[in-house]
Amino acid sequence: MSAGTFINFLLPFRKGEIGVSAEDQAKAILQKGQELIKNGSKGVGIIYSANYGQTHKIEETYKRGGWFTQTDGANQAAVMHRMESLMHSNQYKDLQGKLRIVPITTMDAHEGDPERWNTQVHMEIVKTDLERIKTYLEDGWDILGWQNQNTVNDPRHPYAIGGGVASIPAEVSNEIQKTLIHFAQGYEK
Repeated sequence: MSAGTFINFLLPFRKGEIGVSAEDQAKAILQKGQELIKNGSKGVGIIYSANYGQTHKIEETYKRGGWFTQTDGANQAAVMHRMESLMHSNQYKDLQGKLRIVPITTMDAHEGDPERWNTQVHMEIVKTDLERIKTYLEDGWDILGWQNQNTVNDPRHPYAIGGGVASIPAEVSNEIQKTLIHFAQGYEK
């Protein structure tokens, strides 16, 4: 089996002065997913800037054989929520189980001792997330590297991971971006 492809995927949340709705962004992901699967992709993942709790819930859903993670929130989370909601419709039902959210943990949001969450712990969690992406790629899945109008032209930080409400340490952010850039160069068609 051949490896998948890491695809830079521009998904702006604003075009000029006009905002792009979560629904329109979700449809762009779904349509790209259908196109890739039609052309032979085993499955498609979209990278997503998640909090720790979301990452855990998403991965547990997939381990149980499910597809509906019920991800919700603002910004990228609103897009993921809309994407999954649309996957209930006949138009996108074929993507259930074949289009997945691939989280990268950008912030802490779990119960427990806040002292446990530091740069070293965050880096270990992120490395696990990045290894999961590599596993998908090695298993033949195509991964969409989410970019937006603010990131696409930044050669050092081209991916829309860790912005918005997330405030991640520079070394963690740099590791994420460096690894995703490496995937884009190493898993291309």
